[in-house]
Amino acid sequence: MADGVGREARMDELSARVRELEAVRELTQLRNAFHHCLNGRDWPGLGAVFTADAHLNYGSFGDARGRSAIQEYYSTLLPKMVELQGASEVVLMNFNQAHQVSVDGDRATGVCFFEEHVRFDEEDVVHQSVGRFSDSYVREDGRWLIDGVRLQHYWVVPENKEWRWPW
Repeated sequence: MADGVGREARMDELSARVRELEAVRELTQLRNAFHHCLNGRDWPGLGAVFTADAHLNYGSFGDARGRSAIQEYYSTLLPKMVELQGASEVVLMNFNQAHQVSVDGDRATGVCFFEEHVRFDEEDVVHQSVGRFSDSYVREDGRWLIDGVRLQHYWVVPENKEWRWPW
């Protein structure tokens, strides 16, 4: 009898570990979807990765509350950057790295670092922006969504001179 109880406890432990690993994988895919939508200017898709009442906190770069406001924030971000630089266009590509998550039931937290390359018009300088996202996640109706994002921006610097587009 003790052997059966031990086996059942072991199966419960393994099931819990598999659930956690599946959650970590889903959360990493969710974070990747965020960057994919940002790079592709897919504003409805970007809004869809957030909960209805999510909070985006970009510090001095602004904030937004709720899926609709977050979608609006991102859809107007690039035109604002163009206006601030006095440019006619901006090319921005954002890449996430080292995504780490901690899962606790239907809630999770995560951290990832990003590297972003920004070019205005067809200038020869690409600006590199580097920082960290701290996220909170929630599972709603069996699907993970981003409930909060806090940006910690490290720097923006010209990356190189004489950079050419296209190569």
